[in-house]
Amino acid sequence: MGINFIDRKKRIIGFPNFASMQQLFFFPIRYIKAMLLFFILFQISRLYFISYHTGITDDNLFTIWLNAVWHGARLDLSTSAYCVTPLLLIYFFEILFQKPMAILHKIIMALAMAIIVLISITDAELFAKWGSKFSSQVLVYISHPKEMALSAGDTNWLKVLLFATIFIGITVFIYKFGKRMIPLNTLVSRLQLITLVLLMAINFVVIRGGIGVATISQSSAIYSEKSFNNAVAINSLWNALYFIMANTDEIYGTQLNYLSENELSTRFAAQLHPEHDTTNLLTTTRPNIVVIMLESFTANASQYFSGNNNCTPYLDSIAKGGVSFMKCYSSGDRTEKGLVTVISGYPAQPLSSIIVFPDKMAKLPGISKVLKGNGYHNYYFYGGDAEFAAMKSYLVVQQFDEIIDKSFLDPKVLTSKWGAHDEHLFNKVQETLDKAPQPFFSTVMTLSSHEPFDVPYKGHQAAGEWFPFMNSIEYADLQLFRFLEAAKQQAWYNNTLFILVADHGHDIGLKDVHFFGPEKYHIPLILTGGALKKEWCGKRIEHVVSQTGIPAFICSQLNLPDQQFAWQTGLMQADGFAQYEYNNGFGRLNNQMNCLFDNSSQKCYYYKGTGDSSAFVNDGKAFQQQLVKDFLSK
Repeated sequence: MGINFIDRKKRIIGFPNFASMQQLFFFPIRYIKAMLLFFILFQISRLYFISYHTGITDDNLFTIWLNAVWHGARLDLSTSAYCVTPLLLIYFFEILFQKPMAILHKIIMALAMAIIVLISITDAELFAKWGSKFSSQVLVYISHPKEMALSAGDTNWLKVLLFATIFIGITVFIYKFGKRMIPLNTLVSRLQLITLVLLMAINFVVIRGGIGVATISQSSAIYSEKSFNNAVAINSLWNALYFIMANTDEIYGTQLNYLSENELSTRFAAQLHPEHDTTNLLTTTRPNIVVIMLESFTANASQYFSGNNNCTPYLDSIAKGGVSFMKCYSSGDRTEKGLVTVISGYPAQPLSSIIVFPDKMAKLPGISKVLKGNGYHNYYFYGGDAEFAAMKSYLVVQQFDEIIDKSFLDPKVLTSKWGAHDEHLFNKVQETLDKAPQPFFSTVMTLSSHEPFDVPYKGHQAAGEWFPFMNSIEYADLQLFRFLEAAKQQAWYNNTLFILVADHGHDIGLKDVHFFGPEKYHIPLILTGGALKKEWCGKRIEHVVSQTGIPAFICSQLNLPDQQFAWQTGLMQADGFAQYEYNNGFGRLNNQMNCLFDNSSQKCYYYKGTGDSSAFVNDGKAFQQQLVKDFLSK
């Protein structure tokens, strides 16, 4: 039967009649029902997962489920919206072609539910085997059926069959209930077409997880330091689709395997020296530690660190009074990569970022974990959304006691596109640390010098292409100075070490430099504060270092073991090196040489310095190859 278009010329003055109201809510009611059906199915999937692993935790299973429902709701809604999208498209084509497609509705719903069941059943067994849900490692095994079969060889198939039968039975019941909402004959009108288009727009927002800058990710569901609890909360279908689209094996393949295993092992081991740094810079072994990660603070904005610009007069004055590392380089070019580097001492990777892979990043060490185990209270401060780029999940796993982002700030101060400008962030830091139990470890991430550079300030920089960025750096520099001056008036200052470091560098208009050249990755690194010995104030460290060495340095100053931070030479090691990774290649520097290597062409962009260029480049290849190997193995 064709579609009947309803004559809307006859209307009753006043309230709409019952028929018109039915037509108005025709699609919204069916949309809500479909969303609800999938949402309920995801909760059943969680119960299946928990039931499958009843002996894995001592926590109350019902409490775990409730927490998972609450913390995983955003991912569940987003995934439900993905599942409903084909149904909305079918409604649209029904209107377009004036023909009901009830059978297609049923097929789409059945297919979506079948995929959910399959992934849910797989996830439960994968977690039993690997301690993780569907990940890129599964995709690796799919192309190796023999190894996959061997991996599944000891599966308790009776258990799988029993649990799967129950789950499938419940799913079939839900499907039969869902079929009732599919009309055999669809009555439509222009009004209904408008509501359908609006629903599609709303559905897109639900898929995205909101209208803000940060889109939804696994981070939205991660809330616990226990991997099982987080695994329950993360929506299995969303997680699987994510890893399918972010197939690291396909991304990396064997293209970065430049060296044989023997040469790789030898070259990599020779780069890192096992001796521990015994240089003592502090007045105490249990200082408060405040790491301030300065958004995009390139050294080329500083007159003191580079001589190229004068955007950071206050940072320069702080550096002159503390310990300044004149040749420090960031490990990557993104904030989340910088966070992992500074907290975990783990280098940035080409083509990917470990922080967005929950199973991998959960295995990273962290200075916050070390300090928490030694009596420290850990704080994280950020003026934006901590869930951006999966940072919050990383922070939870890294045992930060308090994660304070824009949701903790007065809405009146959220005047930046990202959240709150640095002056309001530093006010919150000051207010919190004044009351904090000591010793404390605090990581502060600024954001005012991030695009779009919309700071409430106009400095002395000349107008031009780079003015907005340079102006934002000048503003952030002033707010940092004001915070440190205020901190000096507090009782806790004399027992505090401040580590000032950029999360990564940034272009600032330098001429005749390569886009991925070392200039972009050159960043300031400064030690200051009351806990710094007087004889070290004003010292300049002139050798090459990497921000990756910060966690091991903190351990050395506190007389704590640092073996877990084994990816970098020490900050005080004069013959060390720095290596950074960009999109598909790496740059490498030491005191005599630097090179830039491209993985796509497998050639050096350039080499500068004195020494064996071939050996230097091969050391860089070995570092990158070992890093990717370690990344893929996690």
